[in-house]
Amino acid sequence: MKKWTVFDLANILQLDNEVKEDLRLNFNNFDDDLKYEIQTVLWDGLFELKKRLAKVKYEHLMLDVDEGKRELTTDLYNQAEKSVWQDFEDILAGKNEDKKILEAIRAQLKPLIGTPPTG
Repeated sequence: MKKWTVFDLANILQLDNEVKEDLRLNFNNFDDDLKYEIQTVLWDGLFELKKRLAKVKYEHLMLDVDEGKRELTTDLYNQAEKSVWQDFEDILAGKNEDKKILEAIRAQLKPLIGTPPTG
């Protein structure tokens, strides 16, 4: 996994284009305290999103186990987390432009950032 920038985090979190553009234009001019605060908020949001999406993916894996489609193993949650990280990488690479995935991310972000999702 490559080292992600605040701009990558903003893309993964599907922030408003206006917010992303403001970050792109002004982030380097912000003082160190503000940069740190922005980075902290973005990383906290990313990890909260990862936790929630991993839980959803884990529940789907467990449903597959219940339906006999998958064998129960001790690393199902780890598999769910890896899948979320891969989804994030795919977003950055321009893959997975599936509206359902993006809408799920936006819906998960709504309570985190307090703004309505846009589509």
